[in-house]
Amino acid sequence: MIPTCSASLRHTLARGAAALFLIVAAFRGLGAAPFAPPPDIAPLQQLVDQGKAGEAADRLAALLEKDPDNARLLYDHGVAAYAAGRFDDALLSLDRAENLGGAQLAVKVRFQKGNAEFRLGSAARGANLDETLTRWKESLHHYADALKVSEDAPTRRNFEFVRRQLLDLLLADAKRNMEASKDAANSPLQKIEKLRNAFEKFSDAKEIAPSDPEAGAGEAESRDQLANALAREGTKKTQTTRLVPPKPTEAPIPRPDYKEIEEGVAMLEDATQLKPKDDAIKEALEEGRRRLADALTFHARTLMLQEQQMPWPNEKLAVLRMAREQVEKALDKIPDHVPAKETLEAINQRLAEVMEERGDELSQQSDQANLEQQAQWLGQSLDFYQQAGDLKPKESRLPKKAAATQKKLEKALSQLAERLSKDPQGKESLESKAARLEGAEQALDELQGLNPSKETAEKAEEVGKKLDGVRQQLSEQAQKASQQPGGKQPQMAAGEPQNQGPPIDAPPRINTPGVKGRWSSKEMMKKQDY
Repeated sequence: MIPTCSASLRHTLARGAAALFLIVAAFRGLGAAPFAPPPDIAPLQQLVDQGKAGEAADRLAALLEKDPDNARLLYDHGVAAYAAGRFDDALLSLDRAENLGGAQLAVKVRFQKGNAEFRLGSAARGANLDETLTRWKESLHHYADALKVSEDAPTRRNFEFVRRQLLDLLLADAKRNMEASKDAANSPLQKIEKLRNAFEKFSDAKEIAPSDPEAGAGEAESRDQLANALAREGTKKTQTTRLVPPKPTEAPIPRPDYKEIEEGVAMLEDATQLKPKDDAIKEALEEGRRRLADALTFHARTLMLQEQQMPWPNEKLAVLRMAREQVEKALDKIPDHVPAKETLEAINQRLAEVMEERGDELSQQSDQANLEQQAQWLGQSLDFYQQAGDLKPKESRLPKKAAATQKKLEKALSQLAERLSKDPQGKESLESKAARLEGAEQALDELQGLNPSKETAEKAEEVGKKLDGVRQQLSEQAQKASQQPGGKQPQMAAGEPQNQGPPIDAPPRINTPGVKGRWSSKEMMKKQDY
């Protein structure tokens, strides 16, 4: 088989010359499944010795076509491909060899993968620093995994060699960015970007070499300068007095540029994370949060004024929810902000009023509607009453309206399910029957959710069995049609009603914030340059 000559590889990494490999047959006891008889080693060894590793890799690839899951062949092909400079091909075979082989083979594979990743990173160095650093980090990862299992001297030497190369590259680029940050022509944001790049690379250097004095000192200096730059720019942004003119659809009141203030607060939060003991930065952050809470509350109040000018309930609800989102963000920054608390209470009261009005309107409309519309509108009405009741828990009439509406909805759903469960007069296609039964099943499921009963559950089970039978018939029909020459899937007849049952709409939900990452400001969350 073809394990690598460790000494040759070590010298190869140090010199940067073309790799040489020795092909040997001693490769046993790897704990994998039985393998096919090995290929004739001597000719392959001769090809590698003559600098024709590519031809050896091709012969091994041909053997893999007949035995693609042979971990030994995959490993040999990976090593031969590496020797031929086909590093991507080598990694593909080595990955499969690691998955299919035993524990001992996995250690050897990780060693070889570390070699291949290093060479790929070296090849990209002139054109793509990003790829070089990523590849070399991955190379270290593979060596480290191998060393966890066995403290192999060649693996340790390669690990230390690549770590030194990576450390030197990180330190060089970090120092370059530190120097570039001093350019007087830089804007504040450009200075922050340079310092961020320097800090990230010094931090990476310190991570891979914790005892390196240059990495430690650089990380501390760049951290301090980055925090100060973020604090200066963040403070400036939070103190903006710029007003944003209203849009044509908004209340005619200019508002503070809360987005600018918000970005300033985010920068101050990042500065505080970098220098948590700096009292001046903490003070600037608290003041920025207060100004942000004021601006967000002001904007929420303008949205409340805008709601009063809107004629349609859905538009009113949308604007009020936007206003509530603004004051909730304000309270997230300053939990005891009195104006925001008062505004939130007013918004909730108004939301409850609009929801109740909308619930009344839908309930009244349902009296003149068909069963499908009744189920839809009464369901929406019930949702509005329940949401309004959550906002105004002391209002006794809302639970009463919700209870009365639920009774009407239960009756409508029961009647609708009964009607859809019965076969209609005249001919009915299988597609139409399936749609009708789906509507009945949906209505019964909704009814069971509102008022569980044994009777409803039995009806739902009966309808479900009928529906399964129709679906089976449709499947058989489609299969027969596809087997006929020129056969097509059956289509619903033109003009045939498609009764899908009552649409059960869920109430609108307020957006919830996602999980935050390590940093708050967009300047610190920009994609790393490597």
